[in-house]
Amino acid sequence: MIVPNLRIKFGPALALLITAFALSAYAEGPGAVSGIVRDAKGTPQVGALVELLGPNLVVIANTFTDDHGRYSLRDLSPGSYNLKASGSFFLPTLRENLRVLADSKVVVNLTLNTLYEAFRWLPAKPRQADEPQDDWTWTLRLSANRPLLRMLEDGPLVVVSDGDGTAPSLKARVTIRGGANEFGDGGMHHDFEMQRSNGDDQQLILRADLSQAESASLNTVVGYAKQLAPGRTFRTVVAVEDRPDIQGGFDGQGMQAAILRSSESMDLMDGITAEFGNEIEAIHLGETQFANHPFAGVSVHAGENTVEYHVSTSPGAQHANEIDRASTLSPALTEKDGKLLLERGLHQEISYERHDGNLRWRMTVYQDHIDNPVVSGGGTLSLADWNSGNLLYDPNTDLLKATGQNFFSNGVLAEMRERINDDTWFSVAYAMGDALTMNSVPGKVSLEEGINSLHPRRAGMLSASMSGKLKQAGTQWRASYRWQPTDTVTAVDPFNGELPDPYLSFYLRQPIHCRILPYRVEALIDVRNLLAQGYRPFVTQDGSTLYFAQAERSVQGGLSFSF
Repeated sequence: MIVPNLRIKFGPALALLITAFALSAYAEGPGAVSGIVRDAKGTPQVGALVELLGPNLVVIANTFTDDHGRYSLRDLSPGSYNLKASGSFFLPTLRENLRVLADSKVVVNLTLNTLYEAFRWLPAKPRQADEPQDDWTWTLRLSANRPLLRMLEDGPLVVVSDGDGTAPSLKARVTIRGGANEFGDGGMHHDFEMQRSNGDDQQLILRADLSQAESASLNTVVGYAKQLAPGRTFRTVVAVEDRPDIQGGFDGQGMQAAILRSSESMDLMDGITAEFGNEIEAIHLGETQFANHPFAGVSVHAGENTVEYHVSTSPGAQHANEIDRASTLSPALTEKDGKLLLERGLHQEISYERHDGNLRWRMTVYQDHIDNPVVSGGGTLSLADWNSGNLLYDPNTDLLKATGQNFFSNGVLAEMRERINDDTWFSVAYAMGDALTMNSVPGKVSLEEGINSLHPRRAGMLSASMSGKLKQAGTQWRASYRWQPTDTVTAVDPFNGELPDPYLSFYLRQPIHCRILPYRVEALIDVRNLLAQGYRPFVTQDGSTLYFAQAERSVQGGLSFSF
């Protein structure tokens, strides 16, 4: 009777001991590194030497690429390594701080460059330490991965790639948001965003926004960027928008838009870069309108100084690396006398920029010819105003868009940005130019008379903003105030998308730390024109009140889940 009892107690203990050893052995399993070695044109390199180096640059393991340029290093202990590739007629390439985890398989693709190609990779405009890092905005930007040239301790010149090779090649985010939104942006929104990177030379972005108010609306964006050669990048973006609730006069109901943008940027020679691109729009709302908006620019860099010239024909499409910016993809559409109109113009600017340590200042002189400027407003519409055919209306937000008179403007913009500390930035700007204004309207007037009262005049603009991040809590915040005379209903320097939102605005993003949630969760608050400043009200002939404003008050909140 005693022996069976001992077996019963010893059996589970032995099983637990074996399981513990097995789990320990599994957790400490070796890692592996593999990938493909190519040249700057993307051709796989046969017979290239790939070496795994320790932190002190001592060779730990090596191998050669096969007929397809592939290599593999196996049975690696967990730790931090450097990976070096070399070949005939090429400079060696070094990938630093490569982290190998237990039982992991890391894919690292390497690019071999000639000496001429490596020098072309050097950015004409150096990275600035005072630039704030916004990990929320995913954009088609590959220039951040440009390699650097460095001399190793043993003498040879190598091309050092940025990053540790562990950045996620695929990431996704889901956001649920709602509140008092802007024109065409009402209802509860369900946003999905995905970004996929293939090494340092390709990137794909997919965005989808499904909102539900009176009817379901859809906004989708697909963007692709590819490094064609050292210092040369191609980008393209396709956006499709369906807003069934947007209404125009007469029989216009539901807006559909398709936008195609493409751009290319290149280094012409040492210190000189150029960019050019184009936007094609097709919009349907009762009728169909097409538009074409080219843009171009050139920059000359000399040390800490930069001189730039840019020309564009639409506020949304101006720079090659910003064509996928979500806030610029909605068409600037209005209506007049029952006919759809797209805002267009000709913007030219010359700027001078200088960096002095943590301080950056910039002076810009610009000239604008603007046709069919979009004027925002809201209020209660009468049947007569609705049938006038002089506005677009969004019943979900009670906001409208009208067409102002064409105008010409030349002006100047001065900007200064300073990094106060590692996580806080402060900037101020002042501009002088023309904007559409609306004087006080006595008595009752029709909508058409209210629109005809808009006229351009000289006006000033002053803005100040601060942004930063709290390291311990992970909170990211931005607060700003942009002032213009209260009678202005359009922005001074309307082609400048870098200026803060009008009047008092702030943005807050706070990570929520909760163990029961499997993914990174953040709470979002986005407030624009909190005090509802700049409203220009007038009373229509039926006694209802309408207003025009540079920007309506908008308050949004939501939750974001990152994967």
